[in-house]
Amino acid sequence: MTSRREVQRQQERSYVAHFLAWFNRRQRSDFKVVSEPNPPEAIIQSSRTTRWVEVGAAFWTPAYARDLNSYATPGETHQPVGNGPFQNMDSRFAQSFATILKKKLEKKSYIACREKYGPGYLVVPVYHPWFDGRTIAQMKQAWEEAHCKDRGCFRSVFIAYPSLNEVAFSRWRTR
Repeated sequence: MTSRREVQRQQERSYVAHFLAWFNRRQRSDFKVVSEPNPPEAIIQSSRTTRWVEVGAAFWTPAYARDLNSYATPGETHQPVGNGPFQNMDSRFAQSFATILKKKLEKKSYIACREKYGPGYLVVPVYHPWFDGRTIAQMKQAWEEAHCKDRGCFRSVFIAYPSLNEVAFSRWRTR
């Protein structure tokens, strides 16, 4: 039987692979995963440098996270999100996103990775069934109100979201 933690690890590994494929094309680099200490999800190395990647998922709601995770985990009973009505979907997701991002940027345990490999890359998959431009506007507003004490552990933050049956990436400005 596959545990929920193993499903999460497979999902994180998948996002690292998607991110590296995209990043390597975009930057004309050749990063490859050389280690998966967890945390961080991956230590990556190119012909010139070593960096690291952390993944931190942002879900629309805790109920939606349970829905997706219980469905994906063999042996677990699926716990659907429910019938609604659903209100303030974008603002709820935006708050979830800002909370996750703030937690990752303020986390002290990443300082050791930064000192050993330099600043890493944070990938934040978006799990919001109605993700669009209005959602991004709400995310920006929630992030402006978050008052984060960034510890400088990440070189860049990227959101990952579905687009045209692929995983798309966009840099998220934290400052």
